[in-house]
Amino acid sequence: MSIRIGTDIVRIPRITALVDQYGDRFLQKVYTDTEQRVYHQVSAKPPLGRETGGIWLAGRWAAKEAVVKAMGTGWDGVRYTDVEIQRRTDGAPQIYFYRAAAALVASWGAGGQWQLSLSHDGDYAIATAIFYQL
Repeated sequence: MSIRIGTDIVRIPRITALVDQYGDRFLQKVYTDTEQRVYHQVSAKPPLGRETGGIWLAGRWAAKEAVVKAMGTGWDGVRYTDVEIQRRTDGAPQIYFYRAAAALVASWGAGGQWQLSLSHDGDYAIATAIFYQL
């Protein structure tokens, strides 16, 4: 049996400031094309689009950080865009792995499960990622 856990908390205004300062350059470095597309859809909705978009980005940032902590690698050899966070049709978060992250997770063998929880309150977004293999 194997259990891995990672948690991260992010200050939402920090992420919003990075978007304001670096724009698409920041988004392309940290978020996959799919994540960027969803962010632009979320942030375009009135009346709180920009605020909601910042919350959405911060939640994904925290989730990616939590996942790589659970992987045990940190960002060593793994890029932000190697981990993608999306919603399943039931609304639960879903993790997708690409490139180096996919290779590492595949090396653990079949049968593992990931659970991911995201939340936000006030200026903070938090995420916890758990991998377990029976």
